[in-house]
Amino acid sequence: MRLQSSLLVPALLACGLGVVQALSSSPCASGYCLSVPANAAVQGAVRGPITPTRDPEMEQQSLKSLEAARFYFTKRKPGKDDPNAAGRLKAVEDRLREIADTYPQFSKIDQVYYLLGEVYLRSGDREEASKFFSVVVNEFKDSENFRDAKKRLDELQAQPTKKAEDKDSKKEGKKEN
Repeated sequence: MRLQSSLLVPALLACGLGVVQALSSSPCASGYCLSVPANAAVQGAVRGPITPTRDPEMEQQSLKSLEAARFYFTKRKPGKDDPNAAGRLKAVEDRLREIADTYPQFSKIDQVYYLLGEVYLRSGDREEASKFFSVVVNEFKDSENFRDAKKRLDELQAQPTKKAEDKDSKKEGKKEN
């Protein structure tokens, strides 16, 4: 029995892998030979790519920037008396922000957000740190930094901010007078 080539493709899509394997062992249909590996799976027409396509050049550039930022953040910790401490943190922040702004599809963007949270925490900006730790906790549940970000976020939420402490101390001062 020979199939017409115009019927071959719809028949394969409708019937699935069993028909594909059966037809692949049959003689060529209308001069077209069908060659399908036995372990091939039929995908639906609606299915798209599982992961977004990434630009290999941007991926490599972002990875190098992340490694440099991580190096300057962890290995070159400034001393307490270092006048360039704020400048180094600013440089790390700028590099990480550049990655997040120019290439948000970066495969390690969760690490970028976590490190940004650490940078802001070290510089004393608890509100910004909390924002970036929240992004890691809410959007990257499979991240290797999830537990650390959750821990930092819980610590930040447990500690009152300076503004809240100042308001409380002013209220207490007014009550004593």
